Amino acid sequence: MTQASGDPNHRIVMLKNITRAQVRFTGSEEVVVVPLFEGKLELKGAAKKLDVLCRSGIRSYAKTASFTAGVGQTSLLAFQLPKAPNHVLLVGLGKKTLATPQRFAKAGGAASRQLATGGFRVCHMLIDGVLEVDAGQDLLRSFLKGFMLAQYLFSVTQKRTEKRGLRKLVILSEEDKSLARIIRLSRVTAEFTGAARDLVNRPANDLTPARMADEARALAERNGLICRVLGRREIEKLKMGALLGISGGSRTEPRFITLHYNKGLSGKTGCPKVCLVGKGVTFDSGGISLKPWQNMNEMKGDMAGGAVVMCVLAAAARLKFPLEVIGLIPCVENMPDGSAIRPGDVITTYSGKTIEIISTDAEGRLILADALAYSSQYEPDVILDFATLTGSVVVALGTRIAAVIGNNQGQIDRLVAAGDLTDERVWQLPLDESFSEMVKGDISDYKNFAGREGGTITAAALLAEFVGKTPWMHLDIAGTFWSQDGKMPYQPKGATGYGVDLTLRFLEMLASEQAVG
Repeated sequence: MTQASGDPNHRIVMLKNITRAQVRFTGSEEVVVVPLFEGKLELKGAAKKLDVLCRSGIRSYAKTASFTAGVGQTSLLAFQLPKAPNHVLLVGLGKKTLATPQRFAKAGGAASRQLATGGFRVCHMLIDGVLEVDAGQDLLRSFLKGFMLAQYLFSVTQKRTEKRGLRKLVILSEEDKSLARIIRLSRVTAEFTGAARDLVNRPANDLTPARMADEARALAERNGLICRVLGRREIEKLKMGALLGISGGSRTEPRFITLHYNKGLSGKTGCPKVCLVGKGVTFDSGGISLKPWQNMNEMKGDMAGGAVVMCVLAAAARLKFPLEVIGLIPCVENMPDGSAIRPGDVITTYSGKTIEIISTDAEGRLILADALAYSSQYEPDVILDFATLTGSVVVALGTRIAAVIGNNQGQIDRLVAAGDLTDERVWQLPLDESFSEMVKGDISDYKNFAGREGGTITAAALLAEFVGKTPWMHLDIAGTFWSQDGKMPYQPKGATGYGVDLTLRFLEMLASEQAVG
């Protein structure tokens, strides 16, 4: 099996200052990318100096009616001049007054896709123009993320995908070297967003719970994390009845993955301790409550929450965030075998609370209940769980915005702000006692399905019963984890990697504030 690397062809990133000693452009496989705002199309800084080498060819073309610098508009120019590059790609950023992370990521992705079709191997990027607006560094992160992720390719054919795309990205700027941090953040974010896409895109016969655990071990080894994987016997000793119940219909054994970054740091320094919990259903048939066949192939991605947790932990370690972070990932396959859990069964969870099974297709909230209750032993300052949990969230919010529900408004506000900065947006849904009443059981403490009305919220209401008073947020990513059409330039059809950038930005905020709201 051949597949794309999680690192989308941006292994070498350099920061250079434009000085009188001009950068040398040496080959036909090189290209210079020049982002421009819509309007007068003025060239400034490094772009102006580049235009001198091109004998005003860039300025002359940029003023033609055919190029307006609308968001994502591109034009490839060719030169045959002694010191000029052979190719210059103009990319539109749209109007300065309308600059947003989404528009900049779209522009970066459009430029990258244009280069991918041209066979270019080295890209020099002039970024000073991007920095002309307020929050320019945040927008630069979005532009670079879109550019890098548009190089992503996943394939299970024997095609040698490693020959595709750029091999080197050189950032050219007249700004100071503080931009090196922004470039590194962008690079690592794109790398691990790509890694999350790889995991979600893998077929379920290739990524079983055991193999997902192997991937977690490999990530931990490469990035200095502590990893522990529990098999069936250890899970039985812990009396995780929900995790065992859902795995009962599958021939593949369950796994419970724990990852730990900066273990003990919170006790030593007082920094925040964060617990990330991710749903890891490597395939969801619905169990006895079998799903319809349409789009069931996408249920190989029902472990997207777990993929986000794994990749965020690895990225946080790579970036050396001054936080303590724990990752918990319950991994199962939900299948309709003769030994599968049945509607009407009652299970006893790790916490000792009982849940009646109304629908075996409401399995994610069950395995998360065990994991959330287990998280209490770490005494975290905040818990954030990720799950492709309900179809209801797609009806409510579509495929570009995830739902957040929780018990701590300060943390929710922080996550919403992180979503606005990264274009991985979240929208808060309510949670009150009326929803908690809906999940109370008739013959047990709770039931796992309370009907279609408010389905996203009642699923979260059940989870809330297993976190106690710890600040907690639930992120339903059922609509955002997968792209059906691939219309966004940096998101091809298939897995999006949604949640990695969002969570890293959230952790950055926590680290910088050194306080939990």
